[in-house]
Amino acid sequence: MASDGLMQIREYWRVAFHLFLLLCFEEQAAAQIKYSIPEEVTEGSFVGNIAKDLGLDVTSLIDRRFRIVSGTKDAFFEVNQNNGVLYVHNNIDREELCPGNSGCLMELKIVVENPLEIHYVGVDITDVNDHTPNFPEKDQTFEIAEHTSPGTRFQLLAARDPDAGMNSIRTYTLTSNDHFEIDIRQSDEDKIPFLVLKKSLDREKSSKHLLVVTAVDGGKPQRSSTLNVSVIVLDINDNRPMFSNDNYHITMQENVEVGTVVTSVNAIDPDEGTNGEIEYSLGKTLRRKVYDIFELDSFSGEIKVKGGVDFEEAEVYKLDVQASDKGTPPLSVECRVIIKIIDVNDNPPEIEVTSLSNTVPEGSKPGTVISLISVTDKDSGVNGKIISRISEDVPFELKPSYKDNIYSIVTKGSLDRELVSHYDITIRATDCGEPPLSTFKTISIQISDVNDNRPQFLQNPLELYLVENNAAGAWIFSVSATDNDLNENAAISYHIVREDVKNGMTSFLNVNSDDGQILALKTFDFETLKTFQFQVVATDSGTPPLSNNVTVKVFILDQNDNAPVILYPVNTNGSAEGVEEIPRNVNAGHLVTKVRAYDADIGYNGWLLFSLQEVTDHSLFGLDRYTGQIRTLRSFTETDEAEQKLVILVKDNGNVSLSATATVIVKVVEPKEAFAASDVKSAAKDEENNVTFYLIITLGSVSTLFLTSIIVLIVMQCSKSTDYSSKYLQDANYDGTLCHSIQYRSGDKRYMLVGPRMSIGSTIVPGSNGNTLVVPDRRRTSGEVSQVFNVLFAVKFYIGASTQIRYSISEELKEGTVVGNIAKDLGIDINILKERGFRIVSGSTQPLFQVNQNDGILYVNRKIDREVVCERITICVITLKTVLENPLEIHYVGVEVLDVNDHSPSFPEQEQTLEISESALPGARFQLQAALDADGGVNAVQQYKLSRNDHFRLEVKDRTNDGKVPILHLQKQLDRETNRNHKLLLTAIDGGKPAKSGTLKISVDVLDVNDNMPVFNKDIYSVTLNENSPIGTKVIQVNASDMDEGLNGEVIYSFGNNANSKVRELFDIDTNTGEIIVKGPIDFEAAETYEIDIQASDRGAAPLTTEKSVIIKIVDLNDNAPEIEVASLSNAISEDSKPGTTVALVIISDFDSGLNGKVIGYLSEDMPFTLTPTIQENMYALVTKSQLDREKLSHYEVTIIAKDAGEPALSSMKTIDVVVSDVNDNSPEFSLSPYTFYVTENNVPAAFMFSVKASDQDENGNALLSYNILRDRSENEKLFSFVNINAENGDILALKSFDFETLKKFQFQVVATDSGTPPLSSNVTVNVFILDQNDNAPVILYPVSTNGSAEGVEEIPRNVNAGHLVTKVRAYDADIGYNGWLLFSLQEVTDHSLFGLDRYTGQIRTLRSFTETDEAEHKLVILVKDNGNVSLSATATVIVKVVEPKEAFAAADVKNAASDDDDSNMTFYLIITLGSVSALFLISIIVLIVMQCSKPRDYSSKYLQDVNYDGTLCHSIQYRSGDKRYMLVGPRMSIGSTIVPGSNGNTLVAPDRRRTSVEVRMLYT
Repeated sequence: MASDGLMQIREYWRVAFHLFLLLCFEEQAAAQIKYSIPEEVTEGSFVGNIAKDLGLDVTSLIDRRFRIVSGTKDAFFEVNQNNGVLYVHNNIDREELCPGNSGCLMELKIVVENPLEIHYVGVDITDVNDHTPNFPEKDQTFEIAEHTSPGTRFQLLAARDPDAGMNSIRTYTLTSNDHFEIDIRQSDEDKIPFLVLKKSLDREKSSKHLLVVTAVDGGKPQRSSTLNVSVIVLDINDNRPMFSNDNYHITMQENVEVGTVVTSVNAIDPDEGTNGEIEYSLGKTLRRKVYDIFELDSFSGEIKVKGGVDFEEAEVYKLDVQASDKGTPPLSVECRVIIKIIDVNDNPPEIEVTSLSNTVPEGSKPGTVISLISVTDKDSGVNGKIISRISEDVPFELKPSYKDNIYSIVTKGSLDRELVSHYDITIRATDCGEPPLSTFKTISIQISDVNDNRPQFLQNPLELYLVENNAAGAWIFSVSATDNDLNENAAISYHIVREDVKNGMTSFLNVNSDDGQILALKTFDFETLKTFQFQVVATDSGTPPLSNNVTVKVFILDQNDNAPVILYPVNTNGSAEGVEEIPRNVNAGHLVTKVRAYDADIGYNGWLLFSLQEVTDHSLFGLDRYTGQIRTLRSFTETDEAEQKLVILVKDNGNVSLSATATVIVKVVEPKEAFAASDVKSAAKDEENNVTFYLIITLGSVSTLFLTSIIVLIVMQCSKSTDYSSKYLQDANYDGTLCHSIQYRSGDKRYMLVGPRMSIGSTIVPGSNGNTLVVPDRRRTSGEVSQVFNVLFAVKFYIGASTQIRYSISEELKEGTVVGNIAKDLGIDINILKERGFRIVSGSTQPLFQVNQNDGILYVNRKIDREVVCERITICVITLKTVLENPLEIHYVGVEVLDVNDHSPSFPEQEQTLEISESALPGARFQLQAALDADGGVNAVQQYKLSRNDHFRLEVKDRTNDGKVPILHLQKQLDRETNRNHKLLLTAIDGGKPAKSGTLKISVDVLDVNDNMPVFNKDIYSVTLNENSPIGTKVIQVNASDMDEGLNGEVIYSFGNNANSKVRELFDIDTNTGEIIVKGPIDFEAAETYEIDIQASDRGAAPLTTEKSVIIKIVDLNDNAPEIEVASLSNAISEDSKPGTTVALVIISDFDSGLNGKVIGYLSEDMPFTLTPTIQENMYALVTKSQLDREKLSHYEVTIIAKDAGEPALSSMKTIDVVVSDVNDNSPEFSLSPYTFYVTENNVPAAFMFSVKASDQDENGNALLSYNILRDRSENEKLFSFVNINAENGDILALKSFDFETLKKFQFQVVATDSGTPPLSSNVTVNVFILDQNDNAPVILYPVSTNGSAEGVEEIPRNVNAGHLVTKVRAYDADIGYNGWLLFSLQEVTDHSLFGLDRYTGQIRTLRSFTETDEAEHKLVILVKDNGNVSLSATATVIVKVVEPKEAFAAADVKNAASDDDDSNMTFYLIITLGSVSALFLISIIVLIVMQCSKPRDYSSKYLQDVNYDGTLCHSIQYRSGDKRYMLVGPRMSIGSTIVPGSNGNTLVAPDRRRTSVEVRMLYT
C-alpha cells in the first residue's frame, strides 16, 4: 500500500510538471513557409513546391516518407512525393472553414524521416469579396438636446458582411457635416459604429440634421450600403447675448452738458422669446464716482452723462456693461466701454518764482543759479506742454531741471558791475494748445559789487633822485593808486614791503597808509648807499582784499661833503708828515716818494689834484699834479741843503672844494748811509712782504672757501629734485629706508615711479602698467581753473537731478514728528541756516512738512492721509525742494509716505445669488462683485479666497488701476440631483500685517435638466453557464438606475443594436426587470464565450441611453480520453545527436476543452530521452536529453503516457523502439607521444628507420587508419622532403643519408587519420637525433697549406735558449667529442734532442741551446690525428732555419723601428690633444670665473629697459626693510620679482646676492 501511495504521489507530480510545460508552450508556431490561395479554387490547383522552398533533396522524398500530418484538415491538401509540390485536394469554402475570423490560415505539418525533420507550412485562404454589407434597418432617428456635451456618443446600427478580412466591413463613413463624426469600436466579432457629437448643437441654426452612414468593405471593387440617420435638436436656453464689440472706445471733451449721449451699446441673443430679450446694466465692481458721472438705459443700452466730466480729475473712464437675457437660468455677457476725455486748452501757464536772489555778485561763475522758476499748466497733454523762454539781451539763460516744468535761471556769461549793474529779466511761458496761451513775468536782478579790481598805479616802476644828507623825518616822495570798485572795495591803504629789501633800508622809510606819502627816517649818505629800491603795496578793503605793488627805485645824489684823506705819508697825531732819505748822488727824475690820498665822494667831488704848497727848493723837486709822485728835477749838488721840506696840498674838484695837506721831509745823505738806511728799509720791507704773503694766503683761502661754497650750493641746487613723492610714500606701516626716487621726462610731462602705494590723485601713464604717475603740474592757467570749476558745477548739477536724500515715514503721524535732519545729512553748517534763508519751496503743495532753521530738522506740519495725498498711486513720494541763498543752493529731498493698513476690504453687497443651469459646461465664467479697499500698495486687496468646494474655483483678473476682479469658474459640471444649492464664501484679503479681510456670501441655485444617463450597478457583468442548460434557465439579471425623476428616471432594457442573430436565438431579456434567460441550446464546442451588449434607456424627452456588456462563459464537461498518434518516427538515431534532437513526433489530442482538453504527455522510465511539447498545441517531440553512446547502449524501448487534466483524469499509453547508429566520434590515438629515435649519420638512403602506430575505437570504416607526415611551409620543409612514411602501417623511411656535421637533430609530425565522415585525426611529434661518426680528418690551419701540402719556414737566432717557442701548429676537426679531439706528434725530425712538440697544443719549442755543430736547417714533420674509433690524421712540415743573431736582430729592428715610429707619433699626438683639451678647460674655467666676478649688481636694469620708453631715467628706488631689499621699478613689472605685501603692487623684492657660507656650501654640494 505504501508503495502504491508513493507511486500515486510520484505520478501526480509528473502530471503537474508536464502540465506546466504544456502551458509554457501553448502558443502556436509561425510557419516556416507560408502560401496564399484564394477560396473556391479548383481541385489540383498548385499551391507551392515545399521541397524546393525547404531545400530538400527531391530524389530522397519517397525514401524519407515525405508526407503531411495535419490532423482532421489534411483532406483539403495533398503533397506529391515525386516532386514535393503541394496542391489543393478538395474545394475550399472560407466561410465554412473560418466563420467570423478575419484571417483563415490552415497550418500543415510536413514530416521527413531518416533523419526526422518537421516543417510547418501555412496556407492562407484569402477571401473573395462576394457579399455586400447590409444594415438591419434603412433609417435611424435620434433626438438630441441642444445642451448635449461634445463627445457624447450614440450607437448606430451595425452592418453585417459574411466576408472576412479586407472583404469584410472595413470602415463606416459619414456625410460631411460640422457637428458629428463617426467613431468605430472594434468588438470581438464586428465593428460597431457610434455617432459622436464633436460640436455643440444649436437649434437656432439648424433644428434637424440629416446624415447618411455608409458601411464600406475592403474588397476590390468595394461594396457598400447606407443607413439614413435623422437627428432632431431639442431647444434650450444655451445662447448668451453677444455685444457687437467686446471693447467700445469713445472719446469726448470735458465739460459736456448733462444728458449728452456718450455712446450706445448693442447686444443680440439668437434665442427666441424670453430667452432672447436683453436688458443692460452697469457692472457692480465700478468705482462710485463712475455711477455719479454716467448712467445706462437698461433697454436701449445708451450711456449718458449724468454729472460733470473733468479731464483734470480723470483722463479715462472704464465702464463694465452687462447684457443679460431673461431665460431660465438667465445668461449674461460683459463688454467694456473705455471713455477717453479730451482736454480743452483753457488754462494759461502759471509762472511761480519759488526762490530768487535779487542781488547777484558780479563775480558769479557762468552757470550760477540765480532763481528757481516753476511753470505749471492745469491742462494736460499737448495743452499742458509749456515752452519757456527768457529775454535774449541779458547774460542769463533758462535751464530745465530734472523735473518737468521746473527751470533754473543761471548766468551764461561773466557779469561786470562796472559795465551793467542792473538787469530786468522777462520770462515768457507758452503752452502748446490751440490756440496757445502765454504768460509773462519780469524779475529784477541787481548786480552787487565784488572786489574784482586791483588798485592800479599810474607808473611802474617809479624813480626817485634824492640828494644825500637829506633832513631826517622829512617827506621825500608820494605814491598814488586808483581802484574801479566801489565803497569798501575801493578804499586803498599803502604799506611798504620790508622783508625783501637788502641792507634793511626799508626800516628807515615810512609811508602814510592813507595818502601814500613816503618819509625818510634817516639821512642818507651817498658814500654809504648810492641806490636802493623798495616796493609799495596798495591794498583795497574788499573781501578778500586785492592788492598791487609798485617798485620805487631811489638814486642818492652825491654832495661834496668829504675832504681828501692822506694815506701816505701816514697821518700821525693829526698831521700827515713823512721823512724820506735819498742818496746825494741820485740823478734827476729819481722818485723820492708818492703822496697817496683818496676822497669818499665820487665824480668831480672825488677827483683829487696834488700841488706843492710849500717847498724849500723849487728847482730840486717836482710834484705830479694827478699822481702825487715827487721826483728830483736835477741832481743834488754839494750846495744843496741836506734836508728839504715839501708841503703838498691835496684838494678835490667839488663846487666848494675841500683839501688836505701833507708834509714830506727829504733828507739827503751820503750813499753809504743811504745803503744802510736802505737795508733797514729792506728789512722792514721784508717784514712787510711777509705780512703781504700771509695776507695773500688769507685772501686766497677765503676766496677758495667762498668759491667752494658757491660751487657746493650750485651742485646741491642742481641735484635737488622736487620731491613730489614724499606725500605718496608716507605710510604708517612703512619701515624701509627710501634711497632715491625715479623721475624722468617725456615730452611736456614729468613722470615719477613711486612706492609703496599709489597716489590717489595721480594720472596713470598709458603703457606704464600702473607703476608710473604723472607728477601734477602746479602751474595752472586761469583757463584751466575755469574749466575745473565748470566740470565741478556740471557734476553737482547732474547729481542734483535726483533726490539727494530720501526719508520714509508712515501716514497718520502726529504733527511735529521728526522726519530727518536735512542739514546734517546734506553736510550744511547749522549756524548759517537762518542767514542763508534755509526753507522749503514745494510749489502748490500744502505745507505738509516744515523745516526748523535752527537745527535743520524736517518735521511733519500736519497729519498726512496717504489715501488723500496719493489716492491710488502705489509708491507715494513727496518731493521737497530746499533752498539756501547767498549763494543759492538747491537740494531735493524725497519723503516716501508708507501706507498703514487701516481699511478693511468691503464688498458693495453682502450677498450675491447666481442661477446656473445643470447643463452649464465646465469652463463657464461668472463675474463676482469686487471688493474695494481704500489702502494702496500691499495693503490693498491682494488676493481672493473661495471656500472649499468641488465644482467651482476662483480666477482673479488683474485690471491694474481698477484692481483685481474675482471671477467664478465652473470646473466641474453641476448636478441638481446631487446638490440643488451651493453655498460659497468669497473672502477678499489685503496685504497688510496683520491682514484684514471682507467676505461675500454666494448662493448658487442649480436648474435641472435631463442630464443623467441610466447607470448600471456593475461595471462588468460576467457569468458562467454549463453547456446543455435547459431552456428558460435564468442566466443573470442586470440593473440600471437613473438619478433623474419622473419619466427621466424610468429605465427600460433591451439588447444592443449590434447584437447578432445567433445571440438573439440563444438568449432573451426582460425589458422591465433586465433578466437574461436561455432561449436555445448551449453548446461549448460551438462557442466558449458570448458577449452581449445590453442597453438601458430612460424615457425623457431626449432619452439618454447607456450600454453595458454581459459576458457569458460556457463551462465544458470532461467526457473524452486523450488519443496518441505517432506522426513521424526515426527508427535509428545517430549516437552523435545533440541533446534536443527530435526522434519522433507525437500528436496527443482530446476533444474536450479547457482543462478537460489539456493533455500532458510524459515517458514512463528514466532514459536519455524526454517528451517536449512543441509550439503546436497537443503535439509533442520525443527528443534526446543527453549525449548518446552507441558503444554503451545501442537500443531503447520508449513508452509514452498521455493524461488530460479533467476530473476525473483520463489517460492512454503507446510504446516505440529507438535504435542508436554509430558515428565517427573517436579520433585515432598513438601509443606514445612524442616519439624519440636515434639515427647514426651516413645511413643508407631509402632504408627503414623506425615505425609509429595508432588505434581507433570506432568500427568498420570509422576505424580504418592512414598515416602521413605533416608538411608545413617552414624552414624544415627541406628536411621533411627527405623523410617518407608508409600510409598503411606507419613505417618511416629516410630518402637521403644524414650528415652529423650538417644536421644534428630535427623533428616532424605524423598525422593518423581515420576513414570516417568527416574524418578524424590526431598527430604525434617525432624527434630524430643524428649520431656522430668519425668521418672527418683533421685540417692543418698553420703552417698554411700550399699546393696540397702544409709546409712552413721559421727562422730563429742561433743564440736562443732552451724552451724558445719556434712556432705553433694549428689544426681543427669537424667532428665533435672524441672524434674531434686532436693530438700532435713528431713523425719526422732532423735532431730529436733539439726540438720538442706539445702533444695537445702543437707548440714547437727548443729543448736545448744551439751549438756550432748543429745544422743550419732542420725539417720537422708533425702528425695530427683525432681520437675516433678509426682515427684519421694529417701531417704538416716545418723547416726551421738557424741564423746568426745580427741578421735576426736586423730583421727584428726593421719591424720594431716601424712599430716604434708609429707608437712615438701616436704618443706625440695624444700629448698634444691632451694638452689642448686641458688648456681649453682651464681657459673656460677662468672665463667663467671672470664673468661671474665682473657681473654687474644693477638689478634694476633688466626691469627698466623698455623699447617704448622715451624719457630719461634719473634714478631707481631701492630701500631695505629688515633682511629684504626692495626696489620700485618701472615702467613695467619684473616677472620674477616678489610683490611686497601692502605695497599695492609697486614694490618688488630685489633678490639678495649676498649668500652665507652655508648657502655656498649647499650650492657646491
